[in-house]
Amino acid sequence: MMVHTIRLKINGTETDLAWSEFVAKIDSTETSTKLFEHFDTALILQCSTLLFLMQAGFILMETGSLSTKRRANALILKNLGDTVLCAFFYFLIGFGFSHGEGGPFIGKSGFFGVGEPLCDDGGTCSSKEYSLMFFRFLKTATAVTILSGCIAERVHLWVYYLLVSVSSCFSLPLLARWINHSKGWAYPYTHPDSLFRTGVMDFAGAGEVCIAGALPALILLPLIGPRRNRFDGEWKEERLPSQNNYFKTLGATIMWMSWYGLVFGGVTTLRTNGGAVVAKIAVNTTISAVAASITAIAFGLYYERKLCPTDASNGILSGLVGITGACATVDTEWALFIGMVSGLIYFSLTKVFLNLQIDDVVDGVQIHLCCGIWSLIATALFSSRDLVKVAYPDFEDENVPCGLLYQCNGLGSVQLAANLVYCALTILWIGLTSSLIILPLWYFDLIRYSSRTDGEDTQSDYTGDTDSAGSDVTDTQNLIQDSNIDRVDAALKTIEERNSPEKLVPCRVRNELVIREEEEVEDNESSLQNKAKIAEQIRKASLQTGDDPLSALGHIKAVYPDIEGEDLELTPPSRAQRSGSLKSGEFNIEWDSAGEDSHH
Repeated sequence: MMVHTIRLKINGTETDLAWSEFVAKIDSTETSTKLFEHFDTALILQCSTLLFLMQAGFILMETGSLSTKRRANALILKNLGDTVLCAFFYFLIGFGFSHGEGGPFIGKSGFFGVGEPLCDDGGTCSSKEYSLMFFRFLKTATAVTILSGCIAERVHLWVYYLLVSVSSCFSLPLLARWINHSKGWAYPYTHPDSLFRTGVMDFAGAGEVCIAGALPALILLPLIGPRRNRFDGEWKEERLPSQNNYFKTLGATIMWMSWYGLVFGGVTTLRTNGGAVVAKIAVNTTISAVAASITAIAFGLYYERKLCPTDASNGILSGLVGITGACATVDTEWALFIGMVSGLIYFSLTKVFLNLQIDDVVDGVQIHLCCGIWSLIATALFSSRDLVKVAYPDFEDENVPCGLLYQCNGLGSVQLAANLVYCALTILWIGLTSSLIILPLWYFDLIRYSSRTDGEDTQSDYTGDTDSAGSDVTDTQNLIQDSNIDRVDAALKTIEERNSPEKLVPCRVRNELVIREEEEVEDNESSLQNKAKIAEQIRKASLQTGDDPLSALGHIKAVYPDIEGEDLELTPPSRAQRSGSLKSGEFNIEWDSAGEDSHH
């Protein structure tokens, strides 16, 4: 075997060193240690920045999944608020519980951002520890935000903020300590307190982020029930069409990009082949996401006879979750298989939830909880011993574990048992702490909007705004009401340009289009039949084009080509109050006349 050597001349004395010995000497110097600390800090901060961007992806994804734009303001407030609250409680309390000095279950120092492990007794603070603190906060923020989209349009804001606060300062930090702190009982190295003497292999946090984040939603969803009229009529066993597929697809793409920050952040140092681990993670993560998306699209095409953008975007997310725990420890072919199974899990469980009439707005439970469990199992099944040694360099050679299919030193079955126990205890811990908050609130009927406002889910609970739509709005009218207002605005602008600018005044467009029934109807039964017929034809035309149910006069003219421009009455507006009436053969958009306070 050929040994590479290097000759050094120091103070006139020549010395021959083996290359490995030379690298070890250089690596042990104080200068090298500080240099690598700076590199590690830069890597962690870059990963943190990517992970922070996931909050924008959550907002877009969830906004695009709402049944109406009227609830978007409230959802944005929830998502921004949970990040603020998570930062406040994690930096003050949560970090001390998760990474302070203490035992295998809970930390006892580092509260309020002072003391160990951030700074030593001499007052010297570590830049790397501060960057790790920031990254761990963002992992916690990502976990708590998963709940937001699942329970959208039904839960009071203060209830959600209460769950976020408790999770950020207590339940999630303790879970993180178990697997990330060197004294934690699930820490993936051999020490007296580690589980089964091997610890748990979950490289990027499938348990502490995905499972822990989605489990409260699984508890809440059966208790609060679906959105009003969600499972009535033809949508009983189908997914509702997204309010905005553009937002949803863009949000999924941003989350995909941000996920690399989550998985790269598992590499806390570039020493000992850290760069090679990052490259392997990038390939495995991409392969799994692509495989899951293709699988979900294929099953959707086979069973539903259509290509669905939701299957594509949610399939990507399910593949990302599925590979999170094993991103650094499995070969590429197993990453492909893990992604395919993740896509199948998402698609099949979505059908199960629909049959059980569980209304998960963003399919977060199927994606994060179920695929997160699969990730922990897959890690213990398919991890290669060689890749584990590189990803977890502190393992001694005789104690390096691997997946069950490899059976290295008989540790494969032990690793599977460790991961399953960790998964079960994660579910038990998060389920217990969440239930202690959720069940009392549910018993006193404090979680969901009151029956008087249920179904409208008005923004007044969040912002003080008033929903001008009455509680007697019918399902057909809701379908038209939740249309794309931007497209209506564009059509109205075109019409205004045809009129004399002196006769028109600028109008401020409201967040909703109110469809009102006529006060006087000569033949009530005939009028209702005509309205239902027109609305149904408009809906079918929109579904065929993949557009929203109402696009100004476009879809209406597609159904009734004999409608002329004269059927659209335009009077000078004084404010943004619109009302329209549906009658057989016409659609009118009217404003209040200038200076008047009365409504048409």
